[in-house]
Amino acid sequence: MDGAFRVLRALPETGAEHQVARLAELTGLPRPTVYRLLGQLRGSGAVEWSGGHWSLSPSLLGLARRVEPLTGLRRTASKVIQRLREQTGAAVSLVVPWEEAYVALEMVPGREELPIDAHSGAPMPASTAARLVLAPAAAPAVRRRPFGAAADDQDVCEGLTCYAVPVGLPGGRRAALQIATAPHRPADRYAGHVHRAAVELEGGLTAP
Repeated sequence: MDGAFRVLRALPETGAEHQVARLAELTGLPRPTVYRLLGQLRGSGAVEWSGGHWSLSPSLLGLARRVEPLTGLRRTASKVIQRLREQTGAAVSLVVPWEEAYVALEMVPGREELPIDAHSGAPMPASTAARLVLAPAAAPAVRRRPFGAAADDQDVCEGLTCYAVPVGLPGGRRAALQIATAPHRPADRYAGHVHRAAVELEGGLTAP
C-alpha cells in the first residue's frame, strides 16, 4: 500500500515521457514494481492509461473533496473563501499542514492569471506566506506582519504577491487563510479583508 501511494504522489511530477523510469527514480521502487502497481491502480480506477501515458483518474477528485481534517471545515471555508474572492478578486486558499508539508485544502482562482497552480490539493512552497504563518519561527522579520500574518512580495515567484493570516481551529489546530494577487495590486493591500474573513471562519467553526 505504501508503494501505491508513493506512485500516486509522484505521478503528476513525471511528465508524459519515460514515466515508469521517472516514477522509479522518484519513488525508489524497482521498475517491475512500478509496472505492477500501475496495473493495480488502473484496475481500482485510481489511474488511467490514455494517449500513451499514465495520469491520475478524475475519480480521485471526488475522493479528495471529501478530505476534511475537521468536520464542517470545508463547508464553512468554502463560503468564506468565495466571499473573500469576490471582495478582492484574488486567488484565495485555506492552507493546512499535511504530514511534513502544507497543502491548499480549499482554493479558488482569482480574476487575473497568476503563475500558480490554483486548485485544491496544491502544495505550498516552503517560503510562501501561508507556510510562514503556520511555522512563524521560519519567517524572516521583513516578511512578518502584525497579528501573526505574513506577506510575500514576489519572494517566492516573480509576478506573485501573497498575504496570509492564521486561523485557529478547534482542538488547538491551525490553518492559514491566504490570498494571491499580481504585483500591480499587492496582496497586503487587502489585509483588512483577509483578517475579517479569518475571524468569520473561526466563528463559523465554533458556532453551536
